[in-house]
Amino acid sequence: MKNIYQSKTAIIKNIKTQTKEVKLFTLQFKKKKDQKDFFFTPGQFIEVGILGFGEAPFAICSSNVNVDFFQICVRKAGQLTIKLHSLKINDEIQIRGPYGNGFPKIENSTTNLLLIGGGIGLVPLRSIIKTIQDQKQNIKNKIILFYGVKDYNELLFKDEYKQWEKFLDLHIVLNKPDLKWKGDIGLITVLFDNVKLANGYLSLQAFLCGPPIMYKFVVQKLKELNIPDENIFLSLERRMHCGVGICQHCAIGSRYVCKNGPVFNYAEIKNSL
Repeated sequence: MKNIYQSKTAIIKNIKTQTKEVKLFTLQFKKKKDQKDFFFTPGQFIEVGILGFGEAPFAICSSNVNVDFFQICVRKAGQLTIKLHSLKINDEIQIRGPYGNGFPKIENSTTNLLLIGGGIGLVPLRSIIKTIQDQKQNIKNKIILFYGVKDYNELLFKDEYKQWEKFLDLHIVLNKPDLKWKGDIGLITVLFDNVKLANGYLSLQAFLCGPPIMYKFVVQKLKELNIPDENIFLSLERRMHCGVGICQHCAIGSRYVCKNGPVFNYAEIKNSL
């Protein structure tokens, strides 16, 4: 019988500082077969473990087209993440997963895509962006990214924006910028007023990830554009222990974030939020 809690060893191949509190880790399974067999959908997560420090879930933020490695972005916030931030290249960690349901696949060129990320919420959306980047010769969709953070120092993946802008429209808003900032100022909802989006975009899909308070106001803006509930997808964050729907720590009504999510269609959970 397969042990659902069985982890696999991964090696840290690279570490890149994103902000004062956030690092990007490039990982590769120690066994070549484990790496070859590893496949995920953007929006899924893995459980990362360190002996003596426990486990925690992290969204995968790399392309699922590249099978040579995978990446997670870690904000220093607790015992495990502090330990992760202290590790070096070639150190080993334990991985379980991937788990959960991710974002729907972009199937055809008639579906436009609006990605909306608040703060660390850009992390799982980056997996979509990197996957599209690797498939860009086959993607004809119009792609728009709304990204909001507190200030310039909290922006993630800054060195990648120029590459992204080759195939998507990037709009950034800062809540508390310095005097040098020339872009949009305020909360992420400001972008709906400052960026022209066609009303009645029935073919548009919106993928959201950010702090819970963001969803209420962003969904309201999306509804003003007459985007159907079925076209809105939210990545929810809850405290997940087992990752497989057994411990019930991450329940939302009758659903579990780890098993039925973390990505949900708004139509199915709007009464539970």
